[in-house]
Amino acid sequence: MRDVLRRAVRRVPVLGHLRTFTSLSAAGLGEAVLPALSLIALVRTTGTQTSGQVIFAQSVAGLWFLLSNPCLENAAQRFVPVEQRQTGQGSALFLLLLRWSAGLGAAATAVALVAVLALGLPGLISDDAALMIALSVVGRQVTAPYATAGAGFALADRLRVLGTLRIRAALLSFCLSLAGLYAGGPLLYLAGQAVGSLLMTAVICRAATRAAVSALGPPTGRPRLPAGLAAYTVQTSLGTAVAGISDTGILTVAGLVGGPALVTTLKIASAPGRFYANFAVPVAAMLYPRIARAAADGEGGVRIRRDVLRATLLLTLAGVVVVTTVFPLMSTVIAVAYGKQYAGVAAAATPLLAAACVKGVVCWSNVLPLAVGRAGRRLAYLSAEAALLVALLATANLAASGTLPAAAAYGWGALALAAACSAFWIASLPGLVERIRLPEHPVRPAAPAESGGPRTVV
Repeated sequence: MRDVLRRAVRRVPVLGHLRTFTSLSAAGLGEAVLPALSLIALVRTTGTQTSGQVIFAQSVAGLWFLLSNPCLENAAQRFVPVEQRQTGQGSALFLLLLRWSAGLGAAATAVALVAVLALGLPGLISDDAALMIALSVVGRQVTAPYATAGAGFALADRLRVLGTLRIRAALLSFCLSLAGLYAGGPLLYLAGQAVGSLLMTAVICRAATRAAVSALGPPTGRPRLPAGLAAYTVQTSLGTAVAGISDTGILTVAGLVGGPALVTTLKIASAPGRFYANFAVPVAAMLYPRIARAAADGEGGVRIRRDVLRATLLLTLAGVVVVTTVFPLMSTVIAVAYGKQYAGVAAAATPLLAAACVKGVVCWSNVLPLAVGRAGRRLAYLSAEAALLVALLATANLAASGTLPAAAAYGWGALALAAACSAFWIASLPGLVERIRLPEHPVRPAAPAESGGPRTVV
């Protein structure tokens, strides 16, 4: 009887979506809360200057990752369903993209380490800074195939499993980083994060391979790359790189224009916004495969518009609730978490949280252009947004008379920019949905069906 009830629950679409959303939200919350707790421990243990150096090293590593990562997960979600429908080789194409992600990540790691060595040997940067950057680079670059593996779970409609694995990964990294911090200081803190990232990337890639093969069938033959995949990947990679400037990259800019104090202040101030973003991101993650499948069907305009409007309404209500309940408590929470000397950071954290809520309303803007073949529009938008954020931070740092006023000015400017960007995407929605571009791929005869061979999944 229990098995019958479980199968009945799984057949209810709303309940299935709720379970997936809960899993991904819990994973996102864990990935936000646990690093925040480790950051609190780092700041309280090492102080503002040392923790600022660690955060700066991590931001440099994150920026290099954004510049070197080809973001093949986007290509996987767009092209694998079409390849599976036309040739039955979707599984082989996904595994090829996953191997490329791992190989390119390893190559980018080697290049970064050589660059750090070239700067460290002549004394252009200190030994501690060189080691911090090197460990941060290794810890970040080993996750190169992580996102592509996540696309495999999406293609197999197993995002709930991915959420569970992400929670375990965040917990492992948290435990290892804290153990390293208390055992040997900031360097072992970064080393612990690197070891945790390596272990869980291996586990997630293996699980994603099994999930994709189970859903799409065993890989057969050597897949030919679909036409347009290279150009699409370049556009999406550039778009993701410039998008990172509004998160990881902005901390690098802060370190260059304001020093470790501004880096630490912005890191703390942006934490509440990152918490909220981890509730919005799962919605986009769930929408991406649905929109991509609807676009591949060629009749997805109504389906896409319905899903996007529902997500917009849901996240508007969520944002209103967060703003009205969290704002009065901001200063108190920051003082309790980081110490009374950081209570003033609430002046910057409040508008940055509001900006995250406003951007969350159009979280679908990060996946809709990719799924309907408009990656160039997303790239142009993100480039303009990144340039405005960098200019905003530089202007705030020059105009304000201290670290906290500069961070607060940047926060209010970011809120105004978020409102303008959300309005842009809402106005652009009809045009994106009505003009869907499918990949230009010659239809080839499917491979002969064999026992256990590839299956076409629609």
